[in-house]
Amino acid sequence: MPNPFTLRVIPPGAPFCNRTSELRELSAHAQNKQNVVLFSPRRYGKTSLVKRLQTSLERAGFFTVYADFFMVTSVNDVAERIAKGVYSVLHQRESLLEKGARYLKTFRTFRPVFKPSANGGISITVEPVSPNLSGKDLLDKVLEELGEFIRRQSAGTHVAFDEFQEITELKKSPVEGLLRKHIQEHQASYFFIGSRRRILLDIFNQRTRPFYQSAIMYPLSPLPHKQLASFLALQFKRGAKKCPTSVAQKISHKVFQYPYYAQLLSYNVYEVSAETVTEGDVEDGFHKLLASERYGYEGIVQGLTGPQIALLRALAVDPGSKILSTEYMARHKLSVGGIQYARKMLEELGLIEKQDDVWRIIDPVFSAWLATY
Repeated sequence: MPNPFTLRVIPPGAPFCNRTSELRELSAHAQNKQNVVLFSPRRYGKTSLVKRLQTSLERAGFFTVYADFFMVTSVNDVAERIAKGVYSVLHQRESLLEKGARYLKTFRTFRPVFKPSANGGISITVEPVSPNLSGKDLLDKVLEELGEFIRRQSAGTHVAFDEFQEITELKKSPVEGLLRKHIQEHQASYFFIGSRRRILLDIFNQRTRPFYQSAIMYPLSPLPHKQLASFLALQFKRGAKKCPTSVAQKISHKVFQYPYYAQLLSYNVYEVSAETVTEGDVEDGFHKLLASERYGYEGIVQGLTGPQIALLRALAVDPGSKILSTEYMARHKLSVGGIQYARKMLEELGLIEKQDDVWRIIDPVFSAWLATY
């Protein structure tokens, strides 16, 4: 039997653990034309959740746009990704393409370019009609055209901007202001999705920022322990293996109900186990998980300074509320200045956070790896 666990974005029709209440609430916000900031640590399943939501909205007649801003490099790039998101949806379904054909004259800034893809399908890119326009003008026109397109829709419109915090890497850019100027006029629901909590909170909660208090803040929680354990046991059963409840619960506990790691650990456990999964298989699978993730973790650490690494190591073995106390600093050989500088940068990078008055590393498996580093 093939391994029933996946390490990719979960397709809308594939088995999905829980998130029933989240889908219901997010769907209501979308239908009510509300803007939402959906945030959580990386690999929490945000993209899978939003893709599933948009599929549901499409069945209800919505026009949905998805644009990923991960590693966006310029204002031009932002404009291109939004335009590509629109054309990609129009191309997906013939009915939408036929309907969109009547409106394509609306999009005058970019033209779609269709090319054969490696898997035998068609890939879509876009190119500016007027290459001499500045990035600011391109984005301004794309958003204006998108607004005109939205006004012509008889059904609702939902737009998702994934890894939205990446726009802050474009220093001194007009992106925030331009997006806010147009979005507040659009009769649509916008979801701003991201993994760097501190940056997203600043964008939407600082009075001096264009997006101040313009969206509902929606943190995504870990998966419920009991439901996750039941889901994992069922997936093992679909793969023709028996996973006792206690073992499924151990998998859930081992990764702190972290969606991506629950899939990855279960994938490894499935590979090393016989017909019945044991607790020993969980330990073996976890060692394989740490080995496979090691290279990514080393990449993170290599980009940090000495004080940042020192604070991460301390928090990996000793999360605490009083990390500036004399006792804590002496125990981990830290200094006040080193902690203050490292804490600020690590929080901005989305590596640590303060929760329930305790500073901790956000990624529990990264923390487990650091503890042995």
